[in-house]
Amino acid sequence: METRANYALIGAFTLAVILAGFGFVLWFSGPNKAAARRGYDVVFSGSVAGLSRGGAVTFNGLRVGDVTRLGLNPADPGEVIAHIDIDKATPVKIDTRARLEMSGLTGVAALALYGGGPSAKALEIQNKEDYPTLHADPSQFQSLLETGQRLADQLGAFVDRANKLLDGNSEGINKTIANVKTFTDSLANNSSDMGSLIANLNSSARKFDTAMDNVNGLLGDSKGEVHKTIVNIGEAARAFKKVADNVDARLKEIAAGITRFTGPGLRQYEALAADGRKTLDEINKAVRSIKRDPSQVIFGGKPELPEYRGR
Repeated sequence: METRANYALIGAFTLAVILAGFGFVLWFSGPNKAAARRGYDVVFSGSVAGLSRGGAVTFNGLRVGDVTRLGLNPADPGEVIAHIDIDKATPVKIDTRARLEMSGLTGVAALALYGGGPSAKALEIQNKEDYPTLHADPSQFQSLLETGQRLADQLGAFVDRANKLLDGNSEGINKTIANVKTFTDSLANNSSDMGSLIANLNSSARKFDTAMDNVNGLLGDSKGEVHKTIVNIGEAARAFKKVADNVDARLKEIAAGITRFTGPGLRQYEALAADGRKTLDEINKAVRSIKRDPSQVIFGGKPELPEYRGR
């Protein structure tokens, strides 16, 4: 009877320890852990391949939480919303950025947070959001895939255009190929003549080099004479400029004299000429009067007779 009582006591004690352990685990990972974390929504445009529930969330490379939920945006099926729970002490600011990062070659993606200025405000709930929301940037891997897709599309379009061009000009292309073949066959049949032609070209090139050497030598010998000629030309140009300057000065003086003459001097000359003509007229009248009656020089002019008027 005592043995059975001991077994029951041991079993009860063991069960109590197990229950206490479960309670401790629940207590440690329950409200306290939830209180130490904070939730955010991260919105992605396009694919989030490689990201799954339980995926790591990093901040500047340090793991700070996990992805707890993934789903489509009800308002826009082209967007994916990832809900994350991260350490409450993580400094998520209004200028913090988010993106997907691939972990090596395994294809597993992590949600990376980075940036955020020290003086920026903390990210809070806006409008009717359930959680503070971040809009993710396109990842480098996603950008690479999109670039590859665009290149593939462009390459396909180029191939299509090339095929259309070849189909529309196949006859002309065939003729061109035939002409090239005829030309190459002609070169092959006249290889000896081509050798002579190349030899003649080489000889002409050597003669041209010799002629250029002679010209350079001639220019070198005549360098002093050329320099003297240039100096003489410069002196002649300076002398011609000096003569031109003198002529210009004389022309200016003549122009000034003409200006003075055509001004007040011209008016004085016109008045003098008028007086002279008047004087000449008086002299002519006196001479004509003397010719008509020379005695008036001695006796003076005759008095005019009074006009007789009858009664």
